[in-house]
Amino acid sequence: MLPARVESLSGLSAIPPEYVRPADERADLGDAFDQLAAADHHTAPRRIPVVDISPFLLPNQQHKQQECLEAVRAAASDWGVMHIAGHGIPGELMDSLRAAGSGFFALPIDAKEAYANDPAAGRLQGYGSRLATNASGQREWEDYLFHLLHPDHLADHSLWPAHPPGYVAATREFGRRIREVASALLAILSVGLLGPATNTRLEEELTAKGEEDLLLQLKINYYPRCPQPELAVGVEAHTDVSALSFILHNGVPGLQVRHDGRWVTARDEPGTIVVHVGDALEILSNGRYTSVLHRGLVNRDAVRVSWVVFCEPPPEAVLLRPLPELVTPDSPARFTPRTFRQHLDRKLFKKQQPPAAPDDDKQQQQQQDGIAAAS
Repeated sequence: MLPARVESLSGLSAIPPEYVRPADERADLGDAFDQLAAADHHTAPRRIPVVDISPFLLPNQQHKQQECLEAVRAAASDWGVMHIAGHGIPGELMDSLRAAGSGFFALPIDAKEAYANDPAAGRLQGYGSRLATNASGQREWEDYLFHLLHPDHLADHSLWPAHPPGYVAATREFGRRIREVASALLAILSVGLLGPATNTRLEEELTAKGEEDLLLQLKINYYPRCPQPELAVGVEAHTDVSALSFILHNGVPGLQVRHDGRWVTARDEPGTIVVHVGDALEILSNGRYTSVLHRGLVNRDAVRVSWVVFCEPPPEAVLLRPLPELVTPDSPARFTPRTFRQHLDRKLFKKQQPPAAPDDDKQQQQQQDGIAAAS
């Protein structure tokens, strides 16, 4: 039998067969450091856009707002991902968050098991490892810690690690600050879709006109050293179900996004936060903003850790559907209405839903399409 945690496999000379990806997916897998080095030697290396959003957060910066707006809109439309600078979260707080999460994963496995989840019993929050949820039946080279981050009064703090001692304070404060950044970015994206004086529209749609709050879910991904990175992935190709996802990491490469038929490896852009457009925002924008297909590579020599905050609408209170202003005879609705829970059930648990609009199946098939295109 395999050990329960991927961490305990990292000292092997070869990975167990359950972690070997299908042959048609392995064509462009490899060590994340090698992939980034190869990209640097390309004649025209692609880079995920870096956008400074401080003109919308600082006083006396109105003259720079239009340029910022255009940059955010272009990144969300063309890439579905961007690095944001000027977000206002202190570097010291981000460092504290990294230290707290890394400190938890530095604990012995037995100590981490005190926070173990049980997906089979419906307990998704806690410490766990990625089980096979794909057609191939293969597993991913990843352990993780997952729990609700915001609103704080809904969080089950018994699932938040007591060690290291700074975990709760740093994580809670980071959640508060990310919630503010989410509002700012949604305001920019709203204006980019519908024009001036619409800066609250997307957040209103995602929070039932302010009657409920956005849910922030934190997932700390731990990718141990892998003896055969050309055969494995940390996380397979997928799009996020969220509206937005915010990502910090420990400086070790691994994130790849799909752009114009190629995988692009994210670089370390110090001080920035990576932001993904997710399915919920793609639905509201009627496809004008792109839910980015992405995956995680692993490497031989370094542990990669990433902190992902998924910004989600309340599961039942919000009906996700294209904004009426974006639906015209020339641009019909590309997605059928559904609650966030219905979207989760359909995408992740394959439960039956009403007949789909033309683009609905895109989000279910992006993983397979991305793998096929990569090969």
